[in-house]
Amino acid sequence: MMKYKLYIIPPAREEFRLAREWYRQLKVKGLSNRFAKSVRDTVSKIQSNPYAFAIRYKNVRIAHTDTFPFALHFFLDNNTIIISAIIFQGRNPTIARSRVE
Repeated sequence: MMKYKLYIIPPAREEFRLAREWYRQLKVKGLSNRFAKSVRDTVSKIQSNPYAFAIRYKNVRIAHTDTFPFALHFFLDNNTIIISAIIFQGRNPTIARSRVE
């Protein structure tokens, strides 16, 4: 099985940080950490088998977190998985699409 490198572009890192902060501000014990774990688990699934996720637009695949309403948009560049968005599913998806045009 191939080992894939991982790169999260800065706007996606910022989306993750802002979402985690939003969950932290809800003041529900452990919610922010559960969100972070859910994203990490999704990244692990992507790294294990990126081809398990269908191409949705251009060469971008989308993986959904199990518990939280977030989607990770990613594409492959040789042996590197590039996460272009970690986005709330209620947001306009053109935000993520504009990053790969």
